[in-house]
Amino acid sequence: MTLQTGKNGFTFTELLVVISIILVITASVLTVIPRLSRDTQVKVARTMIDRLEMAIEHYYDDNRFYPSGDIENLRSLLQSSDTTFKQYIEFNDEETSGNTIIDVWGNSLVYISPGNQNTSSYDLYSTGPDGTSTTTGSDIDDINNWSR
Repeated sequence: MTLQTGKNGFTFTELLVVISIILVITASVLTVIPRLSRDTQVKVARTMIDRLEMAIEHYYDDNRFYPSGDIENLRSLLQSSDTTFKQYIEFNDEETSGNTIIDVWGNSLVYISPGNQNTSSYDLYSTGPDGTSTTTGSDIDDINNWSR
């Protein structure tokens, strides 16, 4: 663009418009990224629960009963360190902490057998990103095996 002085360049208004457009695009991207990250974490937690459900069902097929106890007992039954027992699942280091199975947020998964929701089998759930559950797995952010 030619200025009245005869020099080539951008006017101050044009620079402000370009900067405004860049700011709007940046703000849009920065608001979408955290939501995508949370959605990915929820999918990872759901996948972990699905894997555990398959292992529990294989255990049931072999033994005709579901593992009893809590999440620590479940881990020891599904991933036996004794080579004479069948191993139903193998956990990555990021999926365990001590003797418990943890979700993507580092919270221990909850296993109840017989279940409160699934009275003929078991309840399995993650307490979600906040790490708390006031209604035994039915909070809005909890990821469980009875409501899909």
